Amino acid sequence: MSPTVKNASEDASANAAAPLRRAMETIRSLRAQLEAAHGTRRVAVVGAGLRAPGGITDRETYWQAVSEGRDLTGELPAQRRPAGDWDGLQTRGGYLDDVLGFDADFFGVSPREARNLDPQHRLLLEVAWEAFEDAAIPPAAVAERAGVFVGITGQDYRTWAADDPSPSWLIGNGHCFSAGRIAHTLGLQGPVLAIDTACSSSLVAVHQACRALAAGDCDVAAAGGVNLVLSPRSTAEIQRTSALSPDGRCRPFDAQANGFVRGEGCGLLVLKRLADAERDGDRILGVIEGTGVNHDGGSTGFTAPNMLAQARLIESVLKTAGLSASDIGYLEAHGTGTPLGDPIELEAARMALGTTGRTWHVGSVKANLGHTEAAAGVLGLLKALLCLHHRRIPPQARFETLNPRIELGDGLTVPREAVNWDPSAGRCAGVSSFGMSGTNAHAVLSPYENIPHGRTVRPAPASGFPVSAHTESALLTLASRYADRLPDVGYEEFAHTAAHGRTRLRHTAWIKADGVREAREVLKALAAGVDDGRIQRLTPQDPLPEEAAGTGRAVVSLPGYPWERRVHSIRPLPTA
Repeated sequence: MSPTVKNASEDASANAAAPLRRAMETIRSLRAQLEAAHGTRRVAVVGAGLRAPGGITDRETYWQAVSEGRDLTGELPAQRRPAGDWDGLQTRGGYLDDVLGFDADFFGVSPREARNLDPQHRLLLEVAWEAFEDAAIPPAAVAERAGVFVGITGQDYRTWAADDPSPSWLIGNGHCFSAGRIAHTLGLQGPVLAIDTACSSSLVAVHQACRALAAGDCDVAAAGGVNLVLSPRSTAEIQRTSALSPDGRCRPFDAQANGFVRGEGCGLLVLKRLADAERDGDRILGVIEGTGVNHDGGSTGFTAPNMLAQARLIESVLKTAGLSASDIGYLEAHGTGTPLGDPIELEAARMALGTTGRTWHVGSVKANLGHTEAAAGVLGLLKALLCLHHRRIPPQARFETLNPRIELGDGLTVPREAVNWDPSAGRCAGVSSFGMSGTNAHAVLSPYENIPHGRTVRPAPASGFPVSAHTESALLTLASRYADRLPDVGYEEFAHTAAHGRTRLRHTAWIKADGVREAREVLKALAAGVDDGRIQRLTPQDPLPEEAAGTGRAVVSLPGYPWERRVHSIRPLPTA
């Protein structure tokens, strides 16, 4: 064959292959865009703050209580009993120890303004601060790109307005001000929303935060919700609907289920895009693979659940996350313990997730806490995250005999005892939350198991760290807490987190110590008010010693801030 003929043949072949090459390049480009979009949707939980009944103030005590299947409900404390004629009111529930105390001076709130400030807003401020400290992210470091998303429904404190109708009452009680005050106090300038969809509010808030992160509206988000039972009026109204358990026991999925009990709580998560959290070396508690929200639409009644809507939502979230039903090994259900609501929810779960070929589990933390309403979704999500982290599924409290209206099928089980998580039956967890408003929310979580290449696991050696607080007395208390929590190993991580992961406050002491044993000695001396030469006092303007400059970012949990609470209320309790 002549060269001319050969070249013409090669040109023809090349021209014929060109469309195929372009098509393959387009496919690769689209696949890369799809993978990038999916990576953007994946959200890391890098910190958490919470309050739950039973004196629970952190993730460790929360897991201990839930993993043991403990009942954290009880009778309304005597000092919170309503005055007036409230005979027959259901007073059993899940209550926090302190709902009126508030460290107003720490947040720059005057005593008069504090009195007019809904205790739910007060609680959110404290828990938001704790969540950022748990994430080891000083709010000032992310101020311009951080958002706040709060689920809140209760309006009990507004019933006290007639006692002090001052202008500060409006901005102390409107729902929008709950999120706005967090942003104002911490200096955050991203999107700020307060969301009220009744019982699904906090999980809807998490969904909105994940959407804002994916859209690039913010780089860090605090998301969750709060609920306090401050007036007997709202309890009386709910009781008239026959939704409350007459005997004050919440029994999800059980044959004796007869309603829920009210609960108090607060939870806020600090969220970042997974890729950003890996880049920044954050400690990652778990991954939110996807979230979704829908509405019941035209169900049998305005407040009645819709089985098909619930099933469609679960299917939609799985599809968006690129997962299948077989990936779900545990479902943290809404599970309020109503005799008809639970069967509808579990039938919807069966429709979406199947019941054959594998064993998967369902539970509801409401049996432990009561129904924390606007905070229920985020506290359920926290339980699911801890189950993933510990690879263990707790026993379902108050479960003895299956509700005869519920059909579990071959694979779905309600655990009577704690069981080890079998990832082969599904490595992810689903979390459902349904609002009386008809707004449903669902999230799918996965454990975080990847350590990115090039990530610095340990910071540089440390020869000291700061302890910082708003007042001298709080400083001494915090020093004692540090001494109790110093780990036997990992001193560098502890010192690095204390130096770089917490905000410098008015009173700061630099602890000079090369190791754990010496650090404990110096901390105990500081806590006792002893003048120790290894304690260096710093003003807020003083730079930290050079040895605090360490490289890397290995985050560990430090003790929570010692709030100095004073009671700020118009009167101890509302009257009839």
